[in-house]
Amino acid sequence: MRIVTLLAISVILSFRTALAAPVMVTTEDNTAQGSLADAITNLHDGDIIQFNIPGPAPHTIQTPEGGYPYITANNVTIDGYSQPGSFANSNPILAPNNAQIGIILDSRNGNYKLMDYAGYTPNDDTGFSASEAAILGVIDATNLTVRGISFLGPATVGPNQDISLYSVALARLASGAHISGNWFGLSPDGTTVAGTADGIAGFRYQGRDENAVVTNVVTIDNTVIGVSKNSTNAPADFNIFVGQPTTPIVLEGNGTRISGNYIMVLPNGTSDYNVTDLVPGAQFQGAIRIGPDGNNTLIGVDGDGTNDDNERNVIGGAYPAAKGGYDHTIEFYNQNGTNIVIAGNYIGLGIDGSSRFTNGVPALNASGSSARFRFGSDFDGVSDGFEGNIVANNWPPDIFDPTEFAAAPDKLNFFDELETGGMVSVRGNALINNFPSPASILRDNGSFLSNYMSKVLLDPSKGFMPTLAASNTTDRISGTVPLPANGYSVVVDLYSADPEGIQTGQQSAVPEFTKGWVQGKRYLGSFTVDGTKDQNSATGAFDFDISALKLTTNLPVTIAANYILGAPAIHNARALTSPFSDAENLLPGSSSVPPADIKITSFTQTGNSLTLSWTGGNPPFTVQQKPALDATSQWTTASTTSQRTAMVTMSGKTGFLRIAQNGP
Repeated sequence: MRIVTLLAISVILSFRTALAAPVMVTTEDNTAQGSLADAITNLHDGDIIQFNIPGPAPHTIQTPEGGYPYITANNVTIDGYSQPGSFANSNPILAPNNAQIGIILDSRNGNYKLMDYAGYTPNDDTGFSASEAAILGVIDATNLTVRGISFLGPATVGPNQDISLYSVALARLASGAHISGNWFGLSPDGTTVAGTADGIAGFRYQGRDENAVVTNVVTIDNTVIGVSKNSTNAPADFNIFVGQPTTPIVLEGNGTRISGNYIMVLPNGTSDYNVTDLVPGAQFQGAIRIGPDGNNTLIGVDGDGTNDDNERNVIGGAYPAAKGGYDHTIEFYNQNGTNIVIAGNYIGLGIDGSSRFTNGVPALNASGSSARFRFGSDFDGVSDGFEGNIVANNWPPDIFDPTEFAAAPDKLNFFDELETGGMVSVRGNALINNFPSPASILRDNGSFLSNYMSKVLLDPSKGFMPTLAASNTTDRISGTVPLPANGYSVVVDLYSADPEGIQTGQQSAVPEFTKGWVQGKRYLGSFTVDGTKDQNSATGAFDFDISALKLTTNLPVTIAANYILGAPAIHNARALTSPFSDAENLLPGSSSVPPADIKITSFTQTGNSLTLSWTGGNPPFTVQQKPALDATSQWTTASTTSQRTAMVTMSGKTGFLRIAQNGP
């Protein structure tokens, strides 16, 4: 009987949700019937708030005194694009945003809703405090959708202006929110900026006992900001964030997805909006902050073949902390998350690929003693060209003078908080004038990189840098990589080197950077060391045919070595990427010329069998033999092979061997 009653209730609830009619907002006046305040006050699960306010859009709705009630109902949608005269963006991410926002939620009148809600027990940490407020406060409401809204407000409110205001605050069980197609801190006119302290803030809830010991943690999970997976209209999902003096997006949870947004970038996509010193006393903390946990976070392109070209974020730059800014653009704090992906983003660079944003900090801190990050492509053959980030830094030169870097060369890190236990794959990106990747060779008195790389190297005391031969040509690339630890394979990524970074690094006048800050500007290809296409059989050495790339003479190139646990494979997101090698210019080459003379390196004899190994030449090879070096005896074929090793059978007490290459 008890089970039947519960099933009946379930059916009734489902019926109520299925038949939920749109709740229509028909007035800007939040004291009148048909107002937004009235709609939020009377929300039920599954309600859809729509707008039909008379008169031309946009319509400004002032936050009521005391703020809106907390949103506590599940599966609620607030659809600003339902207002006649408004429409969502229709342009791709690398074109200006043309959305017409018709509804403005405006707290510039100083009104707000405090996020000082009561916990389950007096000892619990709710994640928010009486010094934090919101335009829309969301508590225990799952699967909220907010679209087509312009959020405007001051950064601080209250009698003493000491309460931080957020546009949307997600608390306790408020997981599964989808925030898309909104303009945070920007009026529909595209020029008026009024950003709250944070655009979107979601903090974990911690249950604590009478001794303040944490007993359970509730995180803000599966939040989607921008383009959702398999979106049927990705351009309509793009958000814009500008003018937030603290952080546009800060979330503490797992499964966060931030895709298809302009962050600190105006709708034209080529002008950044830098908030340094925008609000006196405010502390800017980067464009995106992801707090504890952070597993399965995606910032940018998911690489599944659907909407990948529209999932990248365009992110403005930042001043360093010494100049009133922050230490990095994207931050993971108190972090040991896994499967963290930052892919396909434009950082410090406009959508035209040439407009530079004011920027002088690392793109990512990559913190966490056991965190696992992928910054760039996984090279799985799906949307690889969209997955590489484009990161431009240290611009303009009159603000970021290269000679200033000599004061603290150990701080010149691509990932400024990378820890020795962490692991970052850095592949397929276009890097322009960034600090050395993954960290400065001078960090921790020169010990950091060897300690960081030690977990994947056989003997880190012998070095951790890959090297390129000085005689590489447009047809062949050769060099060495530090030997991998047991169980690891090595894939080399080849890039054209960034001349701007080389020049800036040299101008810094730091003796250890005489070759500059070498980094890959354009990805060219990947090759498996000791794989079937490696024509140097010596362990740790490589020799690859690159003639198919059609590279030009005198092109400076660099490589990075990726150490991958398991069988050799170019596709692997769990790689640890080495620093870039010094750059070398390609010499003229011809595929008809062997890369090196054939040289026998070893031979062993067992009975009448002789095993040979050699280096150089182009496969396939023919091993030939004859009994004497005279004019009458003939060379006969003893073995043909594509490898640089062969076993032949000798006859008689003496004999002679030679190795011929049949390749070009």
